[in-house]
Amino acid sequence: MKKLSIIIMMLLISTMVLSGCTNNETTNNNKETNEDNNENQDQYSWSTMTQGPYKDKISYATSTDLLNWVDSENILAEHASVPGAIYKNNVIYVYFVDVSVDGIAERIGLITSDDNGKTWSDRVFIEVDGINDEVPVDPAPFLLDDGRIRLYYYDINEARLNPNPNIENKIYSAISSDGINFVQENICFSEIGVFDPDVILVNDVYRMYVGDIEGNNVISATSSDGLNFTKEGTALDGGAVPDVFFKENTYYLYTAGIDISTSQDGATFTKTSYRFESNINLLTADPSVIELDDGTYMMFYKTR
Repeated sequence: MKKLSIIIMMLLISTMVLSGCTNNETTNNNKETNEDNNENQDQYSWSTMTQGPYKDKISYATSTDLLNWVDSENILAEHASVPGAIYKNNVIYVYFVDVSVDGIAERIGLITSDDNGKTWSDRVFIEVDGINDEVPVDPAPFLLDDGRIRLYYYDINEARLNPNPNIENKIYSAISSDGINFVQENICFSEIGVFDPDVILVNDVYRMYVGDIEGNNVISATSSDGLNFTKEGTALDGGAVPDVFFKENTYYLYTAGIDISTSQDGATFTKTSYRFESNINLLTADPSVIELDDGTYMMFYKTR
């Protein structure tokens, strides 16, 4: 009987020890999960950052000649940055980087207007099927002949996961029939230090323009299919965050500031004396130009 009591006592002690280990492991796992959540919350605490896109806003200006612009002084979206616009079937689509919710990585938001900018929809967020760790930013929509929208964007998350300063920034593309639900296609272009893609098609040649902010220049790359681009060279020294519009045999390049340059071949640009600055605030940057059905133009831009 005494022997049996000893055995029972040993079993109870063993059970308590094992339970203690399990509880410690659970506590540690919960602690690690909470630390990860706190880290993500800190990383994306947009509203408390002194720098960053939380204070950015999207506005627009209008023009009849692509050189002289009139500011609307209207704010279309707050906590929104880097707009990219297209005009499809008399509807304006404006994509932008959204940071409206703390604790969530950058998302690509979308607002639309079917009355040439008089009224606007509520913002929605696009979905990109096929992405892994990528966080799409700097959206640049391109309207295909069949009505689908191809969206070019930069993956900002790679630099966060791999802080190697020599890593090449990657520009991806995704395609959509409705402008909201996209499927990622492939990596279209990669180069150290580039951001903010923009793509146009002229005479069967696709040109992608990307900004090298550190070098303060615009790089061009060419493609025959809009999916695989090869570096062409430096299109402009002294400017970044490009948007290019082609009209009547002239390429118009808008860079952060907003400075306006022109070109006849699309490969090299010369700055003009024309420049647009917002009347709202100090910052005027990240332009995106479209033409409406009445022949007028709209430039969407970031302000603060």
